[in-house]
Amino acid sequence: MGLWTRAPKLTAPESVTWQHLANRTQSANRAVGGRLYLTGERLIFEPTHIDALTGGRAWQAQLSAITTISTQAPTGGMFSGGLRTRLRIDLRDGSTELFVVNKVDEIVAVLRQAVGGSTELPNG
Repeated sequence: MGLWTRAPKLTAPESVTWQHLANRTQSANRAVGGRLYLTGERLIFEPTHIDALTGGRAWQAQLSAITTISTQAPTGGMFSGGLRTRLRIDLRDGSTELFVVNKVDEIVAVLRQAVGGSTELPNG
């Protein structure tokens, strides 16, 4: 943590239990490089320092706000990461976050365990 990507800001009892390189689909035309961090309370994405300087945004969600962890089939968006199967995070507020990660099926299993075994959506 720190050299390419800033460390996430954690609350006093919080600690990082898992982390993995990821690209977050920020818009239909942009994927932002960075790292996903898992704590006992939240899933956090921090962009690389370079991506942060060019408008890449951090993201976070409480684990209790995550309803589904699954995969999203490729959609063909070259600059948004849509050429690969992506990690899909659905939230209680109806929003969806997409991440390009290596070993996506393993990551889905790790994150499902962390949030209590969410099931996969039919579109995955």
